[in-house]
Amino acid sequence: MSDDHTEIPGRVQAELTRLRAERQVFTAEQDRLKAKLAETEHELREATAVVAPNEGESAAVNQAELNQKLSSQQEELDVAKARLKALEAEVLLSHQQRDSLRAELKTCREERDKLRLALLDAELVVSAGVVDADLLPGGEPSADRQRVLNAERLAAEMARELDATRRTVSWRVTAPLRIVRKKMDRP
Repeated sequence: MSDDHTEIPGRVQAELTRLRAERQVFTAEQDRLKAKLAETEHELREATAVVAPNEGESAAVNQAELNQKLSSQQEELDVAKARLKALEAEVLLSHQQRDSLRAELKTCREERDKLRLALLDAELVVSAGVVDADLLPGGEPSADRQRVLNAERLAAEMARELDATRRTVSWRVTAPLRIVRKKMDRP
């Protein structure tokens, strides 16, 4: 079983937990019935060994009772086996559904990522003010327009950095020192 439970929806995870618990109960019941069957077979062997040949009628009654006990225990074991097979089929179906949901989730995430990229591209085009005449037939900006866009983007980035620097406390504190230095540099 995968250690990654985060991708399994809560309902499916709860159902899987329930099915696992049922499987454990059925397995324990099957083991108990097998032990009981082995014990009964052992008792049957002991009873048939103890019964003397001259006690034919009582031995036949004992044998019939033991056979009846054995057959009822065998029926219980068969029912437990059928339940176990049904549970295993349900678990297999749950695994298939989980795998199907994971594949669908992967497809949805890929589509989401494509849409996010398309949205970012559209925002870049809108923020850059690209007009249709600057676009090549494939929707890409021409080489000249691309250089202009890159230069504008770089200038805007540098302006933001300069503005951020001017807003710092150290820039404001050292402002008087810069004024004195400018006055000292003048002839």
